[in-house]
Amino acid sequence: MWEIYAYHNTESLAGIFNAIAAIVASGTYLSAIAAVAFCGFVAALIAYMFSPEKLQGWKWIISVVLVYGVLFVPRVTVGVVDKTGGTPVRVVANVPFGMAALGGLTSSIGNSITELFETAFQTLPGPAALPAELSYQQNGLMFGNRLIQETRRASIPDPAVRTDLVNFVGNCTTFDIADGTISPAAFSSSADLWATMAATNPARFSIITTAAGVTTNTCDQVYASIGARLPAQITDLTGKLGLRLNPSLAAVAAQAAVVNQIPQAYIRGQIAAAAATASDLIRQNAMINAINDAGEMGCQKINDPSCMMLATGRAAAVASQNAAWINGAKIAEQALPVVRNVAEAMCYAVFPLIVLLLFLSSGRNTLLMLAGYATALISIQLWPPLFAILNYMASVYSQLDQAAAAEVGGGAKALALQTSSPIYSNAVSSQAVVSYLIIGIPMLAYSLANRLVNFGSAVMGGLQGLQSASIAGNPAAAAALGNA
Repeated sequence: MWEIYAYHNTESLAGIFNAIAAIVASGTYLSAIAAVAFCGFVAALIAYMFSPEKLQGWKWIISVVLVYGVLFVPRVTVGVVDKTGGTPVRVVANVPFGMAALGGLTSSIGNSITELFETAFQTLPGPAALPAELSYQQNGLMFGNRLIQETRRASIPDPAVRTDLVNFVGNCTTFDIADGTISPAAFSSSADLWATMAATNPARFSIITTAAGVTTNTCDQVYASIGARLPAQITDLTGKLGLRLNPSLAAVAAQAAVVNQIPQAYIRGQIAAAAATASDLIRQNAMINAINDAGEMGCQKINDPSCMMLATGRAAAVASQNAAWINGAKIAEQALPVVRNVAEAMCYAVFPLIVLLLFLSSGRNTLLMLAGYATALISIQLWPPLFAILNYMASVYSQLDQAAAAEVGGGAKALALQTSSPIYSNAVSSQAVVSYLIIGIPMLAYSLANRLVNFGSAVMGGLQGLQSASIAGNPAAAAALGNA
């Protein structure tokens, strides 16, 4: 069985191979082959009549026999292997040998090179090693940055628990900070906000939702009630994040995967300690979002228009700064991998047309046509190893930026209130830079497959995007308006 390795496109490739198996076995396609072969025979006969010494007729007959007898008639079985591990191997029978052989050989070469690079990156000593959870083959480009983005948007899913938490921050924690019960400096740099908020004054009150309805209770009792309900909320939130970050896995497998993936992303960026768990990090992000919401709702409660304007202005500034970066990051995260998968599927899909064209060629032209088809397949299979190299380099540099953003003073690093925004912005901006570098990957892959023709132009083409106004101009214009 010939194996074709797929990256998040197992179903589509299996569909393409099934469709081609049905097409080449149909009577309509065999009629098309007969018609094309007749035209080729007439053309070869006329050429042979005018120039018999060039043996055009014999060359054409030999080419047709080889193409038909070797590439088309033999039927083999193809197995589409999902490298992300999300789906089982899809087996397709009655695939033409030529298509399976060319696709299997080029796919195996590309997969082997990618696996070698990924394995080498994971076994490097010291901080240069890249965890398996953040490798390209498993999860795509810049997966660690995407993990940070998704977890930073974490919010308690139950409206009642979320409302109680926001009210607790406004009615209890705010005053605990004001009277010194909780140190403002310690609160802003705390790596575990929920534990810090436990030091609350039992003489104050807050609103809480219970089975009996909405009631009022002391702050320490409210804290205990929310704490009892939080683990179930974090478990639910972890399951949702797992499905969002691992869409090709089943629900149980996705949740199990994300439990290992989230700590690796934060630990590698020195945003969290080695003992941090996925639940701890998700809860910390949910606390940060709840505290920010409580601050904005406080402006509404006291009917302070200027406070609301400042809060809205800060939110708009962050959104405008990240908007261009997020758009660019989507190219690295989704667009180019999709383009690669579509290009691969199209190369396989045109095989029946390639066979028809080969019947109209002979001799050297047949070999050149086959070589061109093989070059296109090889260039597409070179995308994954190049993606893997880019993913490693970008992940290492992004981790350095995130570690710098996580600095809370005295050499300590943590995901805290004062570092949450820089960490998120660095995660997004790093993806944006990668999105401009990734544009050069298709040209570089084709240059490598085509005997390094225009290699220098391909490399420089991928770097020219970094000089565009999208990277340098927008942040500079935003900084001129006061958006740091």
